[in-house]
This record gives sequence, structure tokens and C-alpha cells, in this order.
Amino acid sequence: MRKLFRIIMIVFNIIAAVSLVLACLCCFVSPKMIWWISFFGLAYMYLLAANLCLITFWALSRKKKLVMISLVPILIGWPFIGSQVQLFAKEIPEKEADKSFRVLSFNVQGFMQRNTKQTDGRMLNIFDFIREKDAGIICVQEYITGPLGKDLDLRKQFGATPFCHMELPGGNFGIATFSKYPIIRKQIVYADNSTNACMCSDLQIGKDTVRVYNVHLKSVGFNDKEKHLLHNAVKRDYSESDVRTAKAIIRQMKVSSFSRAKQVEILSAHIAQSPYPVIICGDFNDPPTSHSYREVRGNRKDAFVASGKGRSTTYNIGRISSQRIDYILYSDVFKAYDYESPRVRLSDHFPITCRLVKQE
Repeated sequence: MRKLFRIIMIVFNIIAAVSLVLACLCCFVSPKMIWWISFFGLAYMYLLAANLCLITFWALSRKKKLVMISLVPILIGWPFIGSQVQLFAKEIPEKEADKSFRVLSFNVQGFMQRNTKQTDGRMLNIFDFIREKDAGIICVQEYITGPLGKDLDLRKQFGATPFCHMELPGGNFGIATFSKYPIIRKQIVYADNSTNACMCSDLQIGKDTVRVYNVHLKSVGFNDKEKHLLHNAVKRDYSESDVRTAKAIIRQMKVSSFSRAKQVEILSAHIAQSPYPVIICGDFNDPPTSHSYREVRGNRKDAFVASGKGRSTTYNIGRISSQRIDYILYSDVFKAYDYESPRVRLSDHFPITCRLVKQE
């Protein structure tokens, strides 16, 4: 009986180890080639936790050499751990504070939750929250204006950021960038007929020109029923309706991954041609283990990796679906400090913000 249990554990360990390797490999494989590999990337943290538990199990057993089954894939994917978890925040030094500017990126979900009771019982207004952050550059995704959002125009809400660049491919929906600094050039990179789009704005910050990309890669587009299934994914049984919903989720994820791959090709090529240092903000709808993240980041830096702390999940619709899919990336002429993702309930995303300082 003990031998059978050991065999079962070894088989389970091999499956967990191979799955972790696939999670690490998915960032190198375009979804257009193998679309299903991205599911392993989404499960990276859970696969990592499972393999760490298995290492502990074998380390406490008589077969200590079997820890290598999980240890090898963990070491292979070591660089990915830093993109998921950081232990120490990096606060801005006093001598750098005056030279810094704050960047804020926020998918506001069409301002559907603009005045919401928080977990501590207090009411918080999304406009008050953004004003308090006093960011010099604000990148908003799922922005709404026009007849549906005539009272939500951030140009009227924030006099401190008078310069604006807006693209609304969905008619009244899209993306918007607000800035304290003059916008000297505006350009759209791509857009579809939904809220998904990307644009770049050239900002004059002192004597320097900086290109800011506001990115919203293709959304999966879960409906309420699909979100409910994800939220209750840890269940003992599923109804026939749940099975149909799960199949619909997989189909949507497949289609959206193809669309993101195409958008990433366009975006990466555009960034490569930028004559200025870049700041890339937005909702990628993909985790740090994804092909999208790797291609867009390139040799640039990630504000969370450089100055964040903890596990900065930015999207949460359920126990198994908490992911970091919103990013602030930047050219290495900048240094990042004070990254944070406040746990405010104002959208289905959490905002992300950091301070950037141009190196002399």
C-alpha cells in the first residue's frame, strides 16, 4: 500500500512539474502557434505552490532525492518569481522626490462603481481617489464619455491635468490619457470596435520628450454568469449549465488570445520605432508569464518588479482568477519608486501607480 501511494505521488509530482515547465514556456510561445499553453501561464502561482508543497513532502520522506522532480522546474522558472512576488518596496529618496512625477493607470470599468462602499465601511468616490493621488500622468482604460457619461468627463473633474488625449473606438467607450504636461503629438496605434485600443502621446516634460503608451489589449469579455462560475470554481459538482458556461469561457479565451497576439505584434513594432523614452501603461489582460507581457516589456523595466512589494494582483473576479494584468513599464532612463496598487473597490480592476525619476 505504501509503495502504491509513493507511485501515485511520483506520477502526480511529474504532472505538476511538467505543468510548471509549460507555464514558464508559454511566454516564449505565441498563442497563434499553441493557444492552449496560456492556461498554464494563468495557473503559474498555483503550480508553483503545488511544487513547493511536493518538495516539502519529499524532503520529509525517506526518498529525499525526489525533491529534484519539482526543484528543477522551479529553478528553470526562477526569473518569473520576481515578476509575481516582491519582498521589499523601494521608497523614493528625499533628494529624488522633487524631480519625480507620479504615473497612475486604472481600468475604471466605465465608472460603473464610481461611488462605492469599501471593505472598511467608508464610501469612496473614484474621482476623489484619483485627485488624491495627484498624478502627473493618468492613463484610463474603459473610459466613458458622451451621452452615457456626460457627468463623468475627467477633463472637468481634474483641472490639474488639463492636457488630454482620447480615443473612443466603441463610440462612447475607449481610453484616455490626462497629463499635467503638454501633449505635443497624438497617435493611435490600433483600435477595434470595442473598448480595446492603444494610443501614444508625446509629452513635453521639462526639456525632455517622453512617449506615453496607453494600452488596452483584447479583453476576454466575461459575462455575469461566467464571472459567477469563476468566483465559485472550487465546487464539488457542476450542473450542465455550468459545463456549457465553462466551454464558453474556454472559447472566449482562445479567441481573445489570438486577438491579443495580433495587437502585441503591432504595438511592439510601434514601440521599437519610438525616438523617445517610453512609458507603457495599461490593461494587458494577460499575466507576467504571458507572451503578451514578454513581447511588450522587451528590455524595459516593470515598476512592480523595481519598486513593489507583495503579490500585486490587479484583477479579481474569483478565488482562482486573481491576476496581475495591469502594468507600468518604462525605458531604463527612468527609475521607479513607491509602486502601489491600492485595494479600493471602485472597479473590477485595482489601480496601479508609481513615481518615476529620469536619470541624469
